[in-house]
Amino acid sequence: MEHGGPGRAALIARLAKLYPQDRSVRRLMETAGIPTDLVDFGGGARDVWHATLREADNRGKRAALLTHAVGEFPEDDELRRALSRALDAPAAPADPVPAGTVSVAGAERLMGAQSTLLPLAFLESGLRAARAVGLVRNDVEALGTGFLVAGDFVVTAGHVLPDAAAAAGARLVLGYQEGPGGEIDGGTSYALAPDLAFATSERHDLTVVRAREPLTEEWGALTLAPPGAPKLQRVNIVQHPGGAPKKIALYHNVVTHADDHRLLYLTDTLPGSSGSPAFDDRWRVAAVHRAGGNLPAPDGTGHVYGNEGVPVRRLAALLAAVTS
Repeated sequence: MEHGGPGRAALIARLAKLYPQDRSVRRLMETAGIPTDLVDFGGGARDVWHATLREADNRGKRAALLTHAVGEFPEDDELRRALSRALDAPAAPADPVPAGTVSVAGAERLMGAQSTLLPLAFLESGLRAARAVGLVRNDVEALGTGFLVAGDFVVTAGHVLPDAAAAAGARLVLGYQEGPGGEIDGGTSYALAPDLAFATSERHDLTVVRAREPLTEEWGALTLAPPGAPKLQRVNIVQHPGGAPKKIALYHNVVTHADDHRLLYLTDTLPGSSGSPAFDDRWRVAAVHRAGGNLPAPDGTGHVYGNEGVPVRRLAALLAAVTS
């Protein structure tokens, strides 16, 4: 972290300009999970932000604080650079090793507050899960992204397939992706069968429809994260942005807010990504991506810039209704 120097001073000045009032600073701190009782709000805006940033750094919460600030001021390049530095910042340096000695036990360090070390199986599991994600399209255009779950059900966003008629005219294209050598595999197209099973929720922007033929034995089925899963820090999204071959978004995929109705994150998406599974680090579906851009702020005041998914508990309820 930048615990001193001109970079910190510039950031304090910028935050003081964007958030000059105590109540806005308190709100941002509470959103980032930083207690406000140790900050003296009796001084000027720069003094308040000096104390706020110190408290954020002491708790390893600078990235969380800046994530919410960027969500509210997405066009502010200075904030974005500060967030990028915070996400990539090295941890505090270890005690120096005397010259001429090598300490095997202490020669390596984590580069950030949250470890990015994952088992190699993470990649294998991700590739396996990605097989069940496909492009939803009709005879004219790409509509969005969808994925398979148990029972040969296809899940997507409600606005991608808003009714049975739309589903009857759509298909799920699986295996449409770029190969290791850059070649494009056009995938295989499968019909949907709303006459066998179909359910949609306009309120939660979700649709579930049966595939016309068995698919999960060949392509797999995604698992839903359980209700008691740990609080999400990041989500990885497999998608067909713009109707293009399958892609995955892994960089700076920070979750900025989660409640029973919405999951907000900075993971990249594009039009055509609606209906994509947002995975946790165990490749379980944590949410179904539905929208992005200037979204209503969680506290009901103003807007934040980011992407939004529907929590998986809403999908579980819809699946239970359509299979009962």
